[in-house]
Amino acid sequence: MTTFYIIRHGQSEANAKRILQGSQIDTPLTELGRSQAQVTLSKLGTDNFDAIYASPLLRAAQTATIIGGSDKTITFDPRLKEYDYGTWDGEIEADIWQKYPKYFDEHHNLLPNSWVDSKGDTYLEVKSRLESFFDEVIARHPDDSVLVVSHGFTIKLILDYILNIGNLVNIREPTNAGITKVKMTKDTKTVIYFNR
Repeated sequence: MTTFYIIRHGQSEANAKRILQGSQIDTPLTELGRSQAQVTLSKLGTDNFDAIYASPLLRAAQTATIIGGSDKTITFDPRLKEYDYGTWDGEIEADIWQKYPKYFDEHHNLLPNSWVDSKGDTYLEVKSRLESFFDEVIARHPDDSVLVVSHGFTIKLILDYILNIGNLVNIREPTNAGITKVKMTKDTKTVIYFNR
């Protein structure tokens, strides 16, 4: 059984400015974001990991580098990139919520079918690439401990892939540098904890 520690990147400059950032916006970590990654490192350590995978977007790459250190190889995989918000990428979050209220719930969680107006990813596209990623990593590391650094909405879609809940409304995005632990085989998927 593969044990995954799935980490959301630390606070980025766009997070701090409340800018919607998907796969097209590539801002670095803030000082707070670097500090959050250091705290996560102290919680996890790096000796436990047989492999480290991360989104190639700067905020995730920087987080993975802080946690992984200079002596570990990090595999950057584009399947871990953030959900593509299409034409909404780079916009102020509150402006998008106000302009397109039918695509968000009362907690500002993105609802399915937003891609109709945003021209971004569909849930199915992202879930498909995530399934491919996890199938491949489980086959490569069947009894290993694997660190994965990705993004808030993508991690919500990972939970949907694992739990097959189909409705993300009641799942909050993990906090910056939050840790989610999951154990998986090809046929079995168990969430141990979410967003610690």
